[in-house]
Amino acid sequence: MSARSWRVALRIARRDARRARGRSALVLAMVALPVLGVAGADVVHRSGQLTAAERSDRQMGRADALIGAYAPGRTVDQAVFPDDGVRTLPQPPNAEPSAEQRRAAGTEPNVLLGELLPSGSALVPARTGPVTGVHTRDGLTPVETFEADLTRPVWQGRTNLVAGRAPAAPREAAATRAFLAETGLRIGDTVTVQGLESAPFTLTGAVEHPGDLRKVELVARPGELYGPLDAAQAAAGVAPLGAQAEEAAARKAAWLVELPAGATLGWEQVKEFNRYGYTVAARQVALHPPAAAMAHQEAFGAADQRERTVMAAATTAGLALLEVALLAGPAFAIGARQARRQLALIGAAGGRPGHVRAVVLGSGLVLGAAGAGLGTALGCGAVALLRPWIEQAGGSRFGHLALRPVDLVLIAATGVATALLAALLPAVQAGRREVLAGLTDRDTVRPPGRWVPLLGLVTVAAGAGLALYGAVAGQVGGAPVLAGLSVRTLAVLAGAVTAELGLLLLTPPLLALCGRFAGRLPLGGRLALRDTARHRSRTAPAVAAVLAAVAGAVAVGVYTNGSQAQDRSAYQLRRPVNSVQLEVHGDGATLPQLRTALAQDLPDLGERADIYQAAYVFCQGCRATVYAEGGQRYGRPVTSPLTVGDAAVLHNLLALRDPAAEAALAAGKAVVTDPGYLHDGRVRLQMQGAAGVVREASVEGVLVERPAAVRYAPLLLGAQTVRRMGLSVEPAGSIWLPSKPTPEKAERRAAATVARLAPYATLEVERGYRPGDSLIGVALSAFAALVVLGAAVVATALAAADARRDRAVLTAIGARPRTRRALAGLQAGLIALLGALLGTVSGAVPAFALLRSRAAGQPGSPSVGLADAPWPTIALLALVLPLLAGVLGAVRRERGGPWRG
Repeated sequence: MSARSWRVALRIARRDARRARGRSALVLAMVALPVLGVAGADVVHRSGQLTAAERSDRQMGRADALIGAYAPGRTVDQAVFPDDGVRTLPQPPNAEPSAEQRRAAGTEPNVLLGELLPSGSALVPARTGPVTGVHTRDGLTPVETFEADLTRPVWQGRTNLVAGRAPAAPREAAATRAFLAETGLRIGDTVTVQGLESAPFTLTGAVEHPGDLRKVELVARPGELYGPLDAAQAAAGVAPLGAQAEEAAARKAAWLVELPAGATLGWEQVKEFNRYGYTVAARQVALHPPAAAMAHQEAFGAADQRERTVMAAATTAGLALLEVALLAGPAFAIGARQARRQLALIGAAGGRPGHVRAVVLGSGLVLGAAGAGLGTALGCGAVALLRPWIEQAGGSRFGHLALRPVDLVLIAATGVATALLAALLPAVQAGRREVLAGLTDRDTVRPPGRWVPLLGLVTVAAGAGLALYGAVAGQVGGAPVLAGLSVRTLAVLAGAVTAELGLLLLTPPLLALCGRFAGRLPLGGRLALRDTARHRSRTAPAVAAVLAAVAGAVAVGVYTNGSQAQDRSAYQLRRPVNSVQLEVHGDGATLPQLRTALAQDLPDLGERADIYQAAYVFCQGCRATVYAEGGQRYGRPVTSPLTVGDAAVLHNLLALRDPAAEAALAAGKAVVTDPGYLHDGRVRLQMQGAAGVVREASVEGVLVERPAAVRYAPLLLGAQTVRRMGLSVEPAGSIWLPSKPTPEKAERRAAATVARLAPYATLEVERGYRPGDSLIGVALSAFAALVVLGAAVVATALAAADARRDRAVLTAIGARPRTRRALAGLQAGLIALLGALLGTVSGAVPAFALLRSRAAGQPGSPSVGLADAPWPTIALLALVLPLLAGVLGAVRRERGGPWRG
């Protein structure tokens, strides 16, 4: 066709869109809404992707680098940003520490860093303080602490002042917005820190961390919080930190670095710090990363996880676009059928079938372009308008509002292509319609080819196989081959789309098959089935629309349920559900005070069980942890620290009340729950002594059969038995198993008490597996259900509108209103039923493929079967939706006068 012919076709399409405003508005909404969502999601995603400069600002403010004491005295390896990955390199057996390691272990960090940094560099401490408690109306609230001089510009970008003023005088502090919301305090109020009741702080300003808006933190001037808290701890008689707690505290040490003019920190200098056990986030390296640094970045990255995320996003986007095309398809199909006389006049005037197809496709182009442009503009505007709420919901600020023209043009073009795809089949059907049939306003009925059902089945099987194969096979992190997508991602996407198209091919044969059962039904049902089978050109698009909507809802439900089933099976309980465990990490002297305080905060804990750890003391001040040797895993023996306790530990930690096990423990035997730790009836113990020499010992063990999911600890040995073996016993904590769940508010209060008395002790309540992102899942399910209901109503209403002449004929021959209502209701219910059944099968294909991909990326994760599908939701869609559609179709009233031929 010539360009002039296309201009005429577009002019006709534009006039037809203006004439049929209701149908045009429906198509506009169907195209604009998904484009709005995709455009908004793209803007949010791109705005959340920080540039290297923005990420540097959030980590180091206006400084040139951030140094962390990860493992002084060891050698570490890091990514460009340490947050992306740090690992301590293993020390070869019997190897002497390097010169750097010895120097790091024997030199004060400030001195060492001053020697390694360029001359004239300034170090600003950025150590994270302990968690403490503040007094509020509801009691103690746990908060994080930090010290910083916020009047200095070096903190801008890392900790930003958003209200009030920076603390400038003694006993002044700032707090994060999350702190103010949690405690109910406001700027100008005073806040009392537990242990510092005689010297409250005045809140002068509100701050926020752009990368963590939910952090509950109190920020004081340097020297006004950490020191007084340590002094209050000493005055309260709390013992000094043990070795393990000191090591944990040392890892929180960090410094911002301000370099002199002209000085830089390159990748070679970063690797030098790594040899001393320190990590460095250097602005120069982040902005201009060398090839060696990028190689480390990829080594620490999760290529497989990224690909699986892209796979899920691409599959979702592809199916969403196909769903939009199928949802908009009925509107174009009904529009082409209602305009068949007008289109036939084009043929009667000498127009070719191509001209007829161009007019219908022109409608798709005109409405698609308008809808895509409207959706793109609204999506960008909505993100800009709702930016503060989006950032707050996401927990971090955007780096900048990123409106990428290439992305937005591609999204709009995809919307236009989707509308054209929706108009393609109606255009082909309109071009094939005979001119005489169109002029007489008759519909031609062609039986489906015998090859169509077979082709549909083969297509469904091929699509499902391709999707499942691509989910778990192929090269991980393969090079992109099309549109930035790898072979695996394209396989899953193509398989899911192919399976859905195969089900669409099965729709006309299924409609024809339904017509064969009409003779066995009453009059209303017989007319409904025969009319549905006869007018497949209007029924099939409606079924396809419901199929697409149900497929999306089923895919969301199956994937959500399957993901939760995988996570629930993979969740490892460390202790019985509802148990409360206190661990002191070497600070055994604080235990009596902590136990007394916990008994006051949590009065219904029940029986207390004290847990100990075994230690091997081989010289003055030299100790080593005692490990029990288990079975082989990945070709290496598994070891676990030896747990020491009495019968109460059997009750609370192992949830085991077995007289035989208690008798064995009292007799000096080890109670073993994991058979891998039992070797010829004995438990092997190993400990490392002087010069790295490994000492071994063994003790008789008794196996107590326990399921793997509820072993909690592989074995337990009595304290007296450990002492008789020449080993020492040190307090490690306590555990309780209350009869009722501990309220979360009481847990927070108790955690604040523990943090104040022993900053590096931990209090944990085991609540079992708790699904994450439940709000997102509920929102997706609700949106999918809304789309399903809307699609069913719209599709059946369009089909009913096209069948007005048939109902007018029924009225003319004397059909009762009850018969007409039954006919309309049964037609709507049949359309919804077929669409729901086919959509259930279609939605299960991509969902199970993505679940298989997810399981393949998590070693040991269980596979998901049909039992994990959301059967209540599927039953609701397959049974209640057709029933609801049938009722709505039956009670729907005709608008306007009777049809006139």
